Amino acid sequence: MLGPDQAKYIDTLVRSRCDANELIRRKFDCGDARLFQGSERDIMFLSMVVDPKNCRALSGNMFEQRFNVAASRARDRMYLVRSVQLSDLSPVDIRGGLLGHFSKPLDGSIDESKSLIELCESGFEKQVYTELFARGYRVVPQVKAGSFRIDMVVEGGNDSRLAIECDGDEFHGPDRWQADMQRQRVLERAGWTFWRCFASTWSLRKDEVLNELLDRLMAMGIEPLGALDRMPSLVEYRPWAPKTNGAPADDTVAKALEASIAQALQPQG
Repeated sequence: MLGPDQAKYIDTLVRSRCDANELIRRKFDCGDARLFQGSERDIMFLSMVVDPKNCRALSGNMFEQRFNVAASRARDRMYLVRSVQLSDLSPVDIRGGLLGHFSKPLDGSIDESKSLIELCESGFEKQVYTELFARGYRVVPQVKAGSFRIDMVVEGGNDSRLAIECDGDEFHGPDRWQADMQRQRVLERAGWTFWRCFASTWSLRKDEVLNELLDRLMAMGIEPLGALDRMPSLVEYRPWAPKTNGAPADDTVAKALEASIAQALQPQG
């Protein structure tokens, strides 16, 4: 996030292993925070570029601005690669705030043990939310996806998500349908799966429609998580131990990460 040397090394390494056209299509970039000012990416990797013996405290408006830019560019997922623990950092080091965010990304903004029903924007949305929340599903209303918002998203393990659109008849008549479907197609190309329902259909056949929704969630492998069990699914911590005393390095995590990246870079049909 702060220096060019590691960025140049990673950039060279990635371009030597990945197809150039695919990197262009995926808008791959590697650099410090200034490179990403004013832009977003679906997935961001951040590297602290410090170790326990070389972590001079960073503070001040300049560093705060750079860290804010770096930590707000990801639309979907963000990885932090580091070699330090919080105990290695000075109390005034801005890096400590970043580590704290990754440990508990929703602290101070959302208490997931409580209902988020007040974020719903219509009575219909509140009814759907209530039915799912009461069954233990993790439901987040008004989710930002790029320049759009989704009425609510149900999340399960292994990054499974279902976007739910609650179309109130007074707000989503024939004149809005084409625009709604165009927005949905854009998000589907970005990997989202949708389930839609009109308020009138919900009112007339609530049990049938609800069962259809629950069946869709089951088919996608999205199961009720329970309010207090949801936070760990948002953050995954993977330690990696370098080679020491002549013993072979445990590169299981490194291989898994490389496999994930390789899979993500596979051309999409």
